[in-house]
Amino acid sequence: MAHIGENVLKGLSLKAIALAIALSNPVSAQTLEQAVSITLASNPELKSAFNQFKSREYDAEASSGAYLPKIDLDAGIGYEGINPAESSGNRNTDLTRKDATLTLTQLIWDGSATLNDMDRTAAEAEADRYQLLADASNMALEVTKIYLDATKASEILTLSENNLAIHKDIYRDIKKRADSGIGSTADVTQVEARLAKAHSNLVAAQNNLFDIYTQFRRLVGQEPVSLEFPRADQNAIPPTLENALNMAQENHPVIKVAQADVDAARFQYKQSKAPNYPTLSFEAAQSWRNDAGGVKGSSDELSAMLRLRYNLYNGGSDSDRTQSAAYQLNRSKDLREKTFRTVEEGLRLSWSALDLTLQQKHFLADHVDSASKTVVAYRKQYQIGQRTLLDLLNTENELFEARKGYLDARYAEQYAKYRVMNASGNLLDALRVDIPQEWTTKVEY
Repeated sequence: MAHIGENVLKGLSLKAIALAIALSNPVSAQTLEQAVSITLASNPELKSAFNQFKSREYDAEASSGAYLPKIDLDAGIGYEGINPAESSGNRNTDLTRKDATLTLTQLIWDGSATLNDMDRTAAEAEADRYQLLADASNMALEVTKIYLDATKASEILTLSENNLAIHKDIYRDIKKRADSGIGSTADVTQVEARLAKAHSNLVAAQNNLFDIYTQFRRLVGQEPVSLEFPRADQNAIPPTLENALNMAQENHPVIKVAQADVDAARFQYKQSKAPNYPTLSFEAAQSWRNDAGGVKGSSDELSAMLRLRYNLYNGGSDSDRTQSAAYQLNRSKDLREKTFRTVEEGLRLSWSALDLTLQQKHFLADHVDSASKTVVAYRKQYQIGQRTLLDLLNTENELFEARKGYLDARYAEQYAKYRVMNASGNLLDALRVDIPQEWTTKVEY
């Protein structure tokens, strides 16, 4: 059996060393809520989504500037000549012209183009805000999954270590019996094969845990430290599927995104009709001139006017843009309906997964109980010669697999609960993580 131990040690290599360091870290336990909070604060994907939202928010603020006064200064200096010179009453019209004009413009009405643009950009910002919340909720679910996977992998590693220790004990007993002439070499060979398999299971468990910890580090940005089995808040799970569907319709951020997109498209459609109306504005200007217009000396001019501008024909482009905006509005409504169906599908699948894992967990718990009782019974029978060590080995293997199956179901149940919360739109609230106020402040329109 020496070759088995050597191969196992080679297989562990650096992964086992790194894993041992991670598992032996004495720092206090890291809860799921802490892992999610760290991720929401530091994950680059969420930072990118936040920057997109803030960019849209400033676009909305910029659009409102059209209703504020605009002040422009225009100044210049340079050569001026007038031909014929007699028109100015001055034979010498080669002058160095200097002028400056200060203009104030205040928009009064533009066919509601600015109002609709303000509402459109605000709705787009609101859609990005809800998209940020949707991304954060999905990211929280992803962290939940990797957290559960890491905790489960750690438990499976412990099971694999215990299983290997049991195989070693049985191997020593059978080897001792074979050396004394009581047992057969065939039994020894069979147990060696089982022992090699137990070693392989342990290495696979270590490798799996190492890989999951690496994924955890990528997602959360920190090493996992003393993870604890998380328990979903049962009060955050709707009592019935119908309640869950109603909650999703009211709260799910993806649905809010779709609704805000419809609003933005509606304002875009209204805005496209503005060219059909005149634009009315107030304009005041003060001009100063020196040596201008062929006249030496200084002059100034003050004007204050209401100005109306009305495009009478634009080649049909305005009408085409209105038709295009109408189709975009219909498209946004279709996408909203698709979103409703997608959210409902996801929720129904999550609810079904939770229901099935609860049933499966019950049966697998019975399997573990039965396998445990069988191991105890076989050990007693072995002591009085009614069972062989190989019989014990078979029952230990069955118990090992039963416990692994139960662990899978136990963790699948917890993950299914968090899936239902996410599909209902209340995962972040259920985890009680701190959300930045900017993420939750509604963009008014």
